[in-house]
Parts: sequence; C-alpha cells; structure tokens
Amino acid sequence: MPIVYACISPHGGSMLLPQDGPTPLPKTRIAMQEMRRDFEASHPDTVAILTPHGIVLHDSISIGVTPMGAGELDDLSFTAHTDRDLAASWAYHAAERGVPVTPLVMQDPEAPLPLDWGVTIPLALLDPKQTLPIAVACPSTGVSREHLIAWGDALVTAANEGDRRVALIVSADQGHGHAADGRYGFAPESEQYDRAMVEAIRADDLSRLLTWDDTWIEAALADSYWQTLSLLGVQRRVPLKARFLSYEVDHYFGLLCASYTL
Repeated sequence: MPIVYACISPHGGSMLLPQDGPTPLPKTRIAMQEMRRDFEASHPDTVAILTPHGIVLHDSISIGVTPMGAGELDDLSFTAHTDRDLAASWAYHAAERGVPVTPLVMQDPEAPLPLDWGVTIPLALLDPKQTLPIAVACPSTGVSREHLIAWGDALVTAANEGDRRVALIVSADQGHGHAADGRYGFAPESEQYDRAMVEAIRADDLSRLLTWDDTWIEAALADSYWQTLSLLGVQRRVPLKARFLSYEVDHYFGLLCASYTL
C-alpha cells in the first residue's frame, strides 16, 4: 500500500500542557488538532517517524528493528509495536540506493527501542490511544543530501511493497536561537531559517532546501533540515500536497506544523 499522509510536527514539551489551561502555543495547539484530523482521515495502518533525537550514529541513519518501542517523558508513557517488516524493507531498499543505514537491535533482543521525545510527543498528539505500529528512524546530520532524499524514496518503495497504509511523521523543531537567554543563546540565523522554511512549505517547494548553505543551516541551530529532505524524497514520488498550518516560537525555538495530503 502507498504513503497516504505526511506531516511536519514539532515536538516541544509545551504542547503537552493540559488543554484547559493557559498555553504559550495557541496556534500550534489548534494546528496539531487539525493535523490529527488529517492523520486519522488517511486511515494509516502504520506510522513511519523521522526523529532528530533518537540513537544518532556518525554519518548513518539508524532504524529500530526491535519488536517494541517504549519511552517516557514526565507524565507521558508511550509503547508501540514496531512494524518490523516495514523497517527492514525500508533499510533494505535504502542500502540498495547506497544510503548508509544501521538497523538497531538491543543487547537483549526483546528489549524495546528507547523512544525519545521527538517520537513520543507527536505520537501522543496524533495517536493518543497508541494503537498503530511504528518504524522509527534517526538521520545523522553527516548523511549527504542525496542520501537523505534517497531515504525518503526508499520508504515509498517499502510502503508500496507492503500490505499497509503508511503515514510519515517528520518530527522537527526549527531554529533554536530565538532568545538570548535560551539554551543555545541568540542566533539571527534562526529567524532567517524559520522564515525560509515557512515560505518553502507555503509554496509547496521543498526543493528550495537544496540551495541552502550548510554553514547557514548550522548557524540557525535547527533540527529540521535533514528529516525534511527525506520528505522531499517522498514527495517526488507521491503526489502529497502541502498545507501550512502554523508557526510560533516557544521561548527560544521555532515550531512549525504542516500537513501533506493526497
């Protein structure tokens, strides 16, 4: 079955504040609810997730092939079965394309893959009942642009070969240098980068990212560029149309929501 949906989802912890209380992210909260409606309307059988905060390997893309994944964050506890067929097929077709990929198995083969907040927060908001199997991958920033795009292309092939409808979550926050008192200090490139990303998505033209300078991307302190290039690889084969939903800054980092539907 094909890729039926994709989204760019932030993973800031403020999104988990109680719905009936004050929130610094009103636009993002509304956008995530809309994204969940799109996600559910696509009727996925499984979820592929790209996270920047998982098990990062030097110049490689890691992907979990353990039976389960599990993670905890504050009061949030999340467990999910791994779609091992999809994960193995994704890795296989990526390796065929020359992509450096490393399947992950824990020392105890039955131990769960640790799920980071880049996985648990989007899943808690999009699949709160924890019903769908997942395939979790984490690209290194050292992987080439060509291979990141090929990684998305390989997911399309793996999805087409499997008997399942696949939704892709690109878990990504944007520039992390919006405030002098933030964790990484102030970087003017963060605002520039975020504006360029918003404009690319509004125009439904992720190919613009290929013209961006590596030094500028690094200075922007973003964790979104690499996963988003893989979405470009998907979109080159699947007619997903972008719909920009929201952009806000949570103290020092940017949060962007976008839905990609057929």
